[in-house]
Amino acid sequence: MTVENDPYARSSQEFKDPPRDFRSTLRHLGPGMILVGSIVGSGELIMTTKLGAVAGFVLLWFVLLSCLIKVVVQAELTRHTISSGKTFLTVFNALPGPAVQRPVWLAIPWMSIVTVVSVVVVILFVNLPETLLTWSTRVLILAGAVVIIVVAAFLIQAYHNHARPRATSAQRPRINWFTWLWLSSLLLTFVNSGAILGGAGQAIELAFPDFMPGGARAWSVVVAIATAALLLSGTYASLEKTFIIMVATFTLMTVASTVLIQWTGYAVTWDDVVGGLSGKMPGPVTTTLILAALAMYAGTGVAYGEMKTYTYWCVEKGYARYIGENQPGEEWARRARGWIRVMYTDVLITMVVYTISTVCFYMLGAAILFANGKDPDGVKTLATLGEIYTESLGSWSAMLFIVGAFFVLFSTVVAGAAGNSRLLADGLTVMGIADPRDYRSRLRFIRIFIIVSLVLYSVAYWLFENPPQMLLITSSLIAALMYPIIGLGVLYLRHCDVDPRIVPGKLTTVWLWICGIALTVISPIGILSALAIQFGWIAIGP
Repeated sequence: MTVENDPYARSSQEFKDPPRDFRSTLRHLGPGMILVGSIVGSGELIMTTKLGAVAGFVLLWFVLLSCLIKVVVQAELTRHTISSGKTFLTVFNALPGPAVQRPVWLAIPWMSIVTVVSVVVVILFVNLPETLLTWSTRVLILAGAVVIIVVAAFLIQAYHNHARPRATSAQRPRINWFTWLWLSSLLLTFVNSGAILGGAGQAIELAFPDFMPGGARAWSVVVAIATAALLLSGTYASLEKTFIIMVATFTLMTVASTVLIQWTGYAVTWDDVVGGLSGKMPGPVTTTLILAALAMYAGTGVAYGEMKTYTYWCVEKGYARYIGENQPGEEWARRARGWIRVMYTDVLITMVVYTISTVCFYMLGAAILFANGKDPDGVKTLATLGEIYTESLGSWSAMLFIVGAFFVLFSTVVAGAAGNSRLLADGLTVMGIADPRDYRSRLRFIRIFIIVSLVLYSVAYWLFENPPQMLLITSSLIAALMYPIIGLGVLYLRHCDVDPRIVPGKLTTVWLWICGIALTVISPIGILSALAIQFGWIAIGP
């Protein structure tokens, strides 16, 4: 495939000058709308509203902090990828630290076996009766899984040595600690996305109760099939247009609901807002409250997953190719700075959209659900969330909410599957399993991983069937594990691996340091505090 058709390839002869004015810049925006489509369903509709329901207005400051501190990290990460022409995984696979040559057994067959074995283990843990699920049984199941995985690795190694005795190790690139960690966290990502798929299934079940045997579980499979059909037949441009419509419609509906509650018994007062911005913690602080806050923090603003996938959407939009291959002189630097400015505009406009939407969701949850003592959870999650609309707009809005909730959750499923499939396909190129210069091969793997991801999403929801709890656990763990790495990693890139002609200004650098350190410490402190409270080591609040 030619360079002209491959957005991941660059040439010194192919480039495009950046727009010179704001109006022209607007025509080149778009990746952020896919990002918002991914954020709204998980972080905003479910977890932000849930946090408002359990904490009231007092954590409004933390919601705003969550939206604001990740923006510059996201933008500076993307600055590096679109200016260097390297993908996110390629960049982070080159971070300093331990690295080993990819083992022969680390290939698609072994990863497939690990996935199947992991799913079987989870199925056993979820479905075995409590009387049978003793500690010895748990150890036996886990030991059996480890044995199968290790034996599979040995067999694949032996087959490779027999089939390709003269193959050189030079064909296998080095894989650093981050790539291993990313591979290890994939199952958490699938469970996290399964929660959103299940939420979309619950929305359809609300619209057509008892229509299909299996309820929301069965509908989630239908949603997965519809998502696959859309992604396998669509392009980046069609995705962008679809998300703009979905996000705009539901965001306007949410803002309208927030305004209209001012004429009901749930009106938000100035004291509520001031109290929410005071920086205080609700009391008493419980483990559940901290995990809910961390899950909101992990899923709102720009989540870890969106930080990664945004870099790919910017590449597919053409920003990296428009900059062209790095050349000496001022011409390339001028072009790079221009397209980085376009990217920053996209990031900032996106931030305004999701911050407004996030604050509205939080206020609706705090004003209505907290006041009524309602906590969205389990199979009734969407039904409970619907009350923030029926209480503010009236009972007639129930169907409007169902339609809106479905589309916003559906948009998150679509964006998540599209983004994850690109990451997985790129992972194969980083590990030397696929050729990074073969765009047809990349597209083929993207399509395969779309199907694989959606199957695993469906299995995850079928097993757990509780979107808030699925998000609560996986989002908190992912945030504690990955946010520190992203924060410190982007700081390293800023000072050690960026072209000196396009370094960010002093103000941006200072803000990057503040936000990078905040990302590094907030999640681990939250997890440690939750554990300390759970074991009775500390108590926070009255």
